Amino acid sequence: MRAWCRVLSTCGLLVLFVGCAAKAPKHRPKPVAEEAEETPMPTVAPATATPVAEVAPIPTRPVGKQVTPRKGEPIGPLVTHFGAARADGVPVEPTSVAADGTPTYTTANGAGFIIVVEAKPGESELEVARRIFVHVPNDPTARPDLEIETNRDMGDGSPAVCDRRRPNIGGIPGIKPGSFAVTQKISDALNDFACRFETFIESDSSCTMNPNGDYAFVNKATTTQFCMMVAGAYGFQVGDTILSVRLLDTAGNPGPVKRMRIRRKLAPNQQSPKPKAKAER
Repeated sequence: MRAWCRVLSTCGLLVLFVGCAAKAPKHRPKPVAEEAEETPMPTVAPATATPVAEVAPIPTRPVGKQVTPRKGEPIGPLVTHFGAARADGVPVEPTSVAADGTPTYTTANGAGFIIVVEAKPGESELEVARRIFVHVPNDPTARPDLEIETNRDMGDGSPAVCDRRRPNIGGIPGIKPGSFAVTQKISDALNDFACRFETFIESDSSCTMNPNGDYAFVNKATTTQFCMMVAGAYGFQVGDTILSVRLLDTAGNPGPVKRMRIRRKLAPNQQSPKPKAKAER
């Protein structure tokens, strides 16, 4: 920037105003823009990873051991109770027990009471199977999981299989001597007897009652119960009748055989009823 002067005359006075810029104005340093402090951008805290819920395993029952059946050593279910109960479900004590453990139950009329079979897993540790009717004509291998038989005819001993409903209620044929051999006759008799039972798998909804009047299995170790009300149409004859029972597990392995005796006595002045003729197939 150059120097400059101006002269002014006012009323004879010479007034000299000199305004000079002898020097170029100092260059002021350009203001340095202050570095803006970076304001941190607001951020959202990273969400905590949602934990993946572990899927609870479905509860399962034991699948059993890999036990090979051995001849003469059944590995299937164990019978925990085989006896009788009154019609109201109260178990009765046997009148006697033989040296081999076979109990005897005495009845006056041969009917009107309950036959009770209870079981739990045996050596195989497999569950007690629960089929009570698996009849196939001309196939002796089709048998129920509850295998129970009588050595004497019950009722009229009708050979018809599972004739337990009106109007043609029939009896149960006897197998003498007792045997679980795989024949059509025996398989028919097993199906005919077993189909008259009901199955219970919960103690508090069983067919029997404890001393407190509550429904309960007779044996606390029981896992499965089978009950049959003995009707007059397939009642026991006068004298001694031996019942034999065994059960199969879910793999078809049979358990040990249990037996009990039903003894029907004649009441005073009572004549022995004549058995009815067997019905034809």
